[in-house]
Amino acid sequence: MEMSARFGDNAQFVARVTIIHVCTYILCGMVFSTLFDYDTLFKAGNAVYFMRSMDSASVLIGPCVQILRGVLFGLVLLLFRNSYEGRRYGWLRLWTIILVLGIIDTPGPAPCSIEGVVYTQLPIEFHIKGAPEILVQTLLFSWLVARPKNNRRVVSDPRKRCVIAVAVIAAVGFSLGGIILTLILGVDVMAGVSDPWAFLVMFAAIAIVAAMTLWYVKRPCKTLSSVCYYLVGYVVLAVIPTVYNFCTGSPLSSWWSLLISALPLVMLGPYVETVKRNLKNL
Repeated sequence: MEMSARFGDNAQFVARVTIIHVCTYILCGMVFSTLFDYDTLFKAGNAVYFMRSMDSASVLIGPCVQILRGVLFGLVLLLFRNSYEGRRYGWLRLWTIILVLGIIDTPGPAPCSIEGVVYTQLPIEFHIKGAPEILVQTLLFSWLVARPKNNRRVVSDPRKRCVIAVAVIAAVGFSLGGIILTLILGVDVMAGVSDPWAFLVMFAAIAIVAAMTLWYVKRPCKTLSSVCYYLVGYVVLAVIPTVYNFCTGSPLSSWWSLLISALPLVMLGPYVETVKRNLKNL
């Protein structure tokens, strides 16, 4: 019984670390790529041979890969969890470890590291402009991971934790759906990111689904509630983006979108139902 409880606690910790990593990574990436114009920065000097361009398919897949990276972070941080979690200035201790071992003193010549500055031909501008995102993201990550348990009301509440997870799943699903749609239509993989209003539609859809999830997991297990939840989810995640693409003449205008854009709903459905069942049994 004790072993089962410990396993559940560790699994919850890894899941929390993964969610924190994905959210901080996407947020900081969006902010700093705009502030420092990564599209131009990645083409500066020899950086063009080191980094893939912003219109690469790999850049779109990046947010999805962060789930795997988050899980790996969680598993490693489990090894010395008690040395920083819930301790005074524990976040600073964790950030210092990440800062020194993961950024400044890496074994290989990574950007922003001592080895990278000395042994690579990357322009110094690349190191300087790339550092703020790495520093801020790891600082925010460390603070959220290490803060005391009694300050984690949002993450400790299974309903609110479910909402956060749903938002992440919906964002990742949107990214995957966009990539699949471009491959089917044979258009440029960056066709869907040239319109800033399309991002607004995406964020609005994610916000609505998150709000509906909070409502849904609190409701009794009734067919009408389920129909309402998934119907609204399908409309905001698939129907509205499809209509928007046709109205704006987007290269992604296709009725295939009605099927592919429902991918986030398919991904989050089983998870939400599991959470709902567990809450019912409490």
